[in-house]
Amino acid sequence: MAASQNTRRKRKRSAPAVVRYKRSLTAGIKSLAESTWIKFTTGIVLLTSGLDEAVETLFSDISALELGAHHGVMVLGFVNILSSLPDMLDGLVGTFLADDYEDDDETGEEQRPDAIQPSHSAPPVAEVAELKKAA
Repeated sequence: MAASQNTRRKRKRSAPAVVRYKRSLTAGIKSLAESTWIKFTTGIVLLTSGLDEAVETLFSDISALELGAHHGVMVLGFVNILSSLPDMLDGLVGTFLADDYEDDDETGEEQRPDAIQPSHSAPPVAEVAELKKAA
């Protein structure tokens, strides 16, 4: 009798449907909020709307230290754009490096198999780390 109770306790139960729905909704919201493209788009919108408000008096306001909300919106937009750029550039670099390695593989098949091919040497450690980061 004791053995059957132990097996019942050890069995892992699946979470109720409401809990699973809450987890998936939370994960979706987090991935949307942390999206690089959302940050970049938000930054562009904030920067342009702030510049629209302050374009006529920007330099005179800053020199007289008469800062308003539109100046803060411009700064926030600029920071959002800057924070999204490294992830975007890492993705682009990874894409172009992967394309270069595929091109090298295709040209290597056409050459003699016994020829020495320096282009097929192992990539530097920094490039491998960038590829892993981009993936």
